[in-house]
Amino acid sequence: MIKRVILAVSQREYTAKLAEYLREEEAGWEIAAFTHEGALRRELQGDGTVDALIGEREWLERIDANSGKIGKLIALVEDPGQEKENEHWMEIMQYQSLPALLYAIRKAMGMEGPGSSEGCQVWTVFSASGGVGKTTVGLNLVRQATDRGLRVFYLNLEELNATSLLFGKGEPDGLSRLLYALQTRPEQWEVLAAELCRHQSQLRTDYIDAPEHPGERLAMTPELTAELIGKLRDSRRYDLIVIDPDSGASAWHRGLLDTSDKLIWLTIDDAQNLLKAEKLLRYWKEALKEKAYKLKFVMNKGNGGRLVNRWALPGTSPAFVLPYIAQWKTVDQPGRLLASPVFSGAIAELLDFIRSEDGSASLRSRKEEGGGDMRSYTRGAG
Repeated sequence: MIKRVILAVSQREYTAKLAEYLREEEAGWEIAAFTHEGALRRELQGDGTVDALIGEREWLERIDANSGKIGKLIALVEDPGQEKENEHWMEIMQYQSLPALLYAIRKAMGMEGPGSSEGCQVWTVFSASGGVGKTTVGLNLVRQATDRGLRVFYLNLEELNATSLLFGKGEPDGLSRLLYALQTRPEQWEVLAAELCRHQSQLRTDYIDAPEHPGERLAMTPELTAELIGKLRDSRRYDLIVIDPDSGASAWHRGLLDTSDKLIWLTIDDAQNLLKAEKLLRYWKEALKEKAYKLKFVMNKGNGGRLVNRWALPGTSPAFVLPYIAQWKTVDQPGRLLASPVFSGAIAELLDFIRSEDGSASLRSRKEEGGGDMRSYTRGAG
């Protein structure tokens, strides 16, 4: 059943962005947006009922809440709970990440939340050595997942990373502040996470700004990393968390295998890279005995599946091969790494492959569940 939802906020940019996001995420909602109170009043004088009116508190104070035409009144405020409680509406924080805001709206409307923490999958994009395109694969994976209606959190945990070229400069101490809160003030986690988790509109994903110095990531223990991921998972705001760590063989890296539902192990058709992967597998042999099902070996920069070097990793060949994009040699803008139809199509197929393999289809798109349209992809790798 279609739900009629009205947004009423005087700030044009805020209203437009929120309306666009709700239309993308909630196929069963009919969204109307107003930035002038007079126009809103004329709309409410017409026929028909409204399931939810979400707007500025000052506007809601002048609305007839007892008319019977409005199901739920939801006030957007900077700091909920500061004013005297009003029996007619609920308050939610206006400025927070879009997925968090949607979660709060759904809760205020009395709708079931986005699911339990068990419904959120954690996928780590990993490699035994650098230079295989982990971040490119991770970001494209995020893009394809959000295109399917999944709510995604991208977590870059590299010691040194350059994602600020795409995301922009934000709060370089964001990760350290969240980790500090985990250890000393866990009761402040929700408020701090809402403040520090940002949203990237092109990818439609939430993320934490990358640390300015490698020491912040190097100080993370396997236990602290697992706790951070667990907090994100338990927030119930995401269907998928994509982790992009640096390469390595430490206990911290192995801990990601324990925390993740799937570990997408990237390789390239290079003798040194394959040998390092083989050695790391032998080193982790005992730890992998009961976790091998989590590993998916994916070859990046492939040549149509024709290997030059001997494949000595599990299986007779890679589980999946991603194409080599020659044009990326001269890319000067990170955003162009998301614009290759051939690579996007291959990543889309990889996403579907992992979701359907080994029962991972439990990671369902909200558009699938709601009967919305899904984009169809055809792989174009040669």
